Amino acid sequence: MNFKKYKNIHLTKEIDNANCITHSGKFHVDDVISTIFLSKLKESIILIRVPTVKNINIENKIVYDIGLGEFDHHQKNRNGQRKNGIYYSSIGLLWNKFGKKYLESLKVKHIDKTFQYIDDELIQYIDATDNMQIEYLENKISPDFIKLCNPEWNENISEDEAFINALKLADEFWNIYIKHSIAEVEAIDIILNKISKSKECYVVFDNEIPYRKAIKLYNGNKVKYIILKSRREGYEIRTLTDECKFKEELIKSVNINVAINLTGINELIYVDNHAKLCCTKTLESAIQLVKYNEDK
Repeated sequence: MNFKKYKNIHLTKEIDNANCITHSGKFHVDDVISTIFLSKLKESIILIRVPTVKNINIENKIVYDIGLGEFDHHQKNRNGQRKNGIYYSSIGLLWNKFGKKYLESLKVKHIDKTFQYIDDELIQYIDATDNMQIEYLENKISPDFIKLCNPEWNENISEDEAFINALKLADEFWNIYIKHSIAEVEAIDIILNKISKSKECYVVFDNEIPYRKAIKLYNGNKVKYIILKSRREGYEIRTLTDECKFKEELIKSVNINVAINLTGINELIYVDNHAKLCCTKTLESAIQLVKYNEDK
């Protein structure tokens, strides 16, 4: 295994060869993710990890998480802060400058929305983690898995080997997360558009499209159900608000046969006891169940 290289990222000890600089020693999620992000922008990353950039010629090099420059956040007054109070770390600063360019290279349909979604859902929490703003992480899983790649006290591996291992892990996560974010933003746009055109109290999708974030952005009250073709069997009917639930008499049915007799829907296959989900075998029976629930 080459402990000096991962894909297009090369570690070097020669400052003249480097086109990127970050700090040496213990690495964190922000500098590792920053390295991965830069590797998506540049054909080749030749990275040197140093304890300080003092007396080093940094001209024509991207310097991040060290040096008190454009992409560092260790200045006395930090290096910028979001309106919600979260300070930027190296990845936040890099994402702010290059994120939209990166999404353009991926030919993303909704660049501004996707850029903001990724910042809201991922980047700012990496920033908060590195800036020790724990109060912002109470309801999030902190991406500290990168720190686990640092050499343990009783482990005989080099710093370069550990850093390369961290890059591999971060790269896999980044690729999956970007794919997820693009799909999520496209789903939000599709769902809100379909809801705005609906003449019924429900909308229908022929796949399990993610809908929860879209519903949070929906300000109306006409559409109360979403019907999705299930990956398991049949169709799922989900209620969209706490005010809209399936009838109590249906939820209290002791088994599915009782529920079928109650509704008259022979293709009913599942009733969830939280009153927000039911399943039927066909789309027609799903719509029939919605009408049953709406019948006062």
